[in-house]
Amino acid sequence: MRHLKAWLGIGLTAATLVAAAAAPWLARHDPLRADFAQSLRPPGTPGHVLGTDQLGRDLLARVLHGARLALFIGACTVLITAVGGGLLGLVAGFAERWPSAVLMRIADVQLSFPFILLAMTINAITGLGLRNIILSLSAAGWVVYARVVRGEVLSVKQRDYVQAAAALGMSRARVLFRHVLPNVAPSIVVVASLQFSQFIVAEAAISFLGFGVQPPTPAWGSMLSESRDFLYVAWWLAAFPGVALALTALGVNLLGDWLRDTLDPKLRV
Repeated sequence: MRHLKAWLGIGLTAATLVAAAAAPWLARHDPLRADFAQSLRPPGTPGHVLGTDQLGRDLLARVLHGARLALFIGACTVLITAVGGGLLGLVAGFAERWPSAVLMRIADVQLSFPFILLAMTINAITGLGLRNIILSLSAAGWVVYARVVRGEVLSVKQRDYVQAAAALGMSRARVLFRHVLPNVAPSIVVVASLQFSQFIVAEAAISFLGFGVQPPTPAWGSMLSESRDFLYVAWWLAAFPGVALALTALGVNLLGDWLRDTLDPKLRV
């Protein structure tokens, strides 16, 4: 029972990954192929386990392929923000003085804007599409990594082994990547695991509002948006993408909490 939260997070995340990877085999229908003769079929219809949407497209296929898209966007965004924000935080924490001050003022200004609103604004300026939504989420999310890593670096670089390495004549770059980075890496992993679900939900919200992935590409947010006109006659159009999004976000969040408890020694005292 003590590890129930961890196992639940691992199970939900693993189930989402397996379902996304095996989407072509779990759902044999083309998620983009319309069949108006089969439109709005309820769940349990022969050949359509989760039913069909207003265009007769198989809902199971669209939900599973939507999982692939959501995980791809989340993974790419986490990778970009973790590398970019982490490097900026390392430089700001190790250099101090004006680079650190400038970076933190930029971070403070960016944090004054709501995350989803900022990402949606950037995406509206750069244009719609998969690449631009990844870039807009990355531009809005790097600041968390930069601030966390900078704070960790300010603490780590005062420790004896770092001071000894500098006194032995090691270059600043070697001290930074050899002795400082390995000690702040767990914090980056924890932030990445917690941010992953945020990026997935943000992408769904932006697509729901029409600024993200555009139809007919199967994305959970756009599927929820399309289902609004059919809520009273076809509840399954909103239920299954919504449940998939909620369970994926829940699983990743629980997994992130477990990683934080595992990798942070202060929480084990």
